[in-house]
Amino acid sequence: MMGNTNYRRRSRSNAGRQAAHGRHENVHKKSGNYSKNHRKIVKYRQRPKAAAFIFLLVLFYVICFITMYITKADVKTYEVDTGSLTADTVYTGLALRSEHVYASDYSGNINYYQRESGRVKKGDTIYTVDESGRVSEILSQYTQSGENSLSPQRLSSIKSLLNNFRTGYDGNNFSKIYDLKADINTAVLEAMNESIMDNIESIVASTGSEALFQTVKTEGAGIVMYYLDGYEDKTADTITHDDFDSSGYSKQTLKSNDLVVTGNPAYKMIESENWDIIIPLTQEDIDAYDLTNRTSLTIRIKKDNLTTTAAFSVIHKDDYYYGRLSLDKYMVRYAQERFLDVEIITASRTGLKIPLSAITQMPFYTIPAEYITKGGNSNAYGFICEQYADGEVQAVFVEADIYKATDTMLYVSQEGFTAGTNIIKPDSSDRFIIGATENLKGVYCINTGYTVFKLVDIIDQNNEYCISRKGVSHGISIYDRIVLDAEKYTANKMIY
Repeated sequence: MMGNTNYRRRSRSNAGRQAAHGRHENVHKKSGNYSKNHRKIVKYRQRPKAAAFIFLLVLFYVICFITMYITKADVKTYEVDTGSLTADTVYTGLALRSEHVYASDYSGNINYYQRESGRVKKGDTIYTVDESGRVSEILSQYTQSGENSLSPQRLSSIKSLLNNFRTGYDGNNFSKIYDLKADINTAVLEAMNESIMDNIESIVASTGSEALFQTVKTEGAGIVMYYLDGYEDKTADTITHDDFDSSGYSKQTLKSNDLVVTGNPAYKMIESENWDIIIPLTQEDIDAYDLTNRTSLTIRIKKDNLTTTAAFSVIHKDDYYYGRLSLDKYMVRYAQERFLDVEIITASRTGLKIPLSAITQMPFYTIPAEYITKGGNSNAYGFICEQYADGEVQAVFVEADIYKATDTMLYVSQEGFTAGTNIIKPDSSDRFIIGATENLKGVYCINTGYTVFKLVDIIDQNNEYCISRKGVSHGISIYDRIVLDAEKYTANKMIY
């Protein structure tokens, strides 16, 4: 029993040791697996300072961009389009006509029987003079009586005047009302005068003073006028520079006088349809419109926007230039006008219309055309330049950006070349030193967000715009966006 007991104790002890040994091995195995798995985990250390720095840098950039956007000046641009220019120079000219003033041979009360600006023939009664005053009194009574009523034809004429005025009425031109009033008064007076003239013989006979009542008839055909202004004797040969001063101009109305004195003007007659408009010119005007060899011009009379063609010639007198516009029609239309505003209409030139404020200039090297050549391995044009390398002079082909070319001269961009560089003439020993420059006109195009200089070839201009020829090499094109105020910018400047 004792032996069995010892055996069981030893067995338990061995079993305990084996179990402990097993646990120890398991511990080692687990520890080995843990170390192996632990080596597969990679830890990344956080860098809070670098992240903050990047965030602050981005924030600073955004703030700067917003600040620049808010504070930058507004770039005014213009989109190029095709167009043309019209002449906008208006000249104040003098209307000169063949005018003859007729003086009265009698003194007394005067009565007119012809409408001003009306056409008369030779032998028409134009006025009468009552030397005693008795006939005028009877005429006044006859005028106020019902016997001198308007005929249906005259009433129809007056209605026609009113209808025409109503149809063409313009509230912005109130002066037309006074013209209507004058036309109606003239029509009524003409009707009354016709009636009086039909009964003049019986009226004069009733006074018993036929010898004291004088009837004056026209000496020739023409247009009757009843005003004087001192220009009646002026011609294109006698005109002076002071005659164009309209500040002191005035008219003397003859028809407003009830009395006439022997020898005083009674009326005047315009005896020809041919008339002249004389305009003052300068040498700049003559050059701008190429007037030296012009024999005719298209003009617009601003009073009623009448456009017509007139024979033209230049007069040089007393150190002044004048333009003589000769017409053979429309004289009656402006018979009461001495000063007329006239616009010269030239043949309009069409091209790219550009504001003058967008025009700028840029210098370019000027190089004789015979120095240009092509590169050996390309079709590019350029120059053979002398360059120093390793203490030796070498001939090197340098491509050139040629903006403009004439028969004798090339205008080359300064980029890529340095002043003082020698270039060699092809197939020759001649050399040319780059350095001379000349400005070319152009604009700053901003299609790409920065200013690019592009050429313009101006063929016409006025005070606000110019017209550039299309298809210019390195030139502006339709729909290009250009800087409107070129003086504020330079080439290759970022805009956006």
